[in-house]
Amino acid sequence: MNHALDDQVTTSIKGDVVFVGRSAALDEARELALALGYGRAQTADAGVDCAVVDDDALDGICSPADALLLAQVRTLGVPVLTVSEARNRFRVGAPTLSLA
Repeated sequence: MNHALDDQVTTSIKGDVVFVGRSAALDEARELALALGYGRAQTADAGVDCAVVDDDALDGICSPADALLLAQVRTLGVPVLTVSEARNRFRVGAPTLSLA
């Protein structure tokens, strides 16, 4: 399987999302968002739809770069989602059944 897009900014269909942290759970949320057509932004700006932040970064256990990115997100008023909230938001819904 080719993961060439994993470390690249992707073209967004639905909006851009900033991901802050390094956890496996955050990687899962990132994959869900990208599968639904959201783009991955490397920096925070006013056009970012939301930020998904893992628990460690929210607790301040992160790299200086992640701490700076989270501070930028908060300064801009970008909505911050926990990984759990992101899983719910980016979950692919089950197809509805039609009896017609």
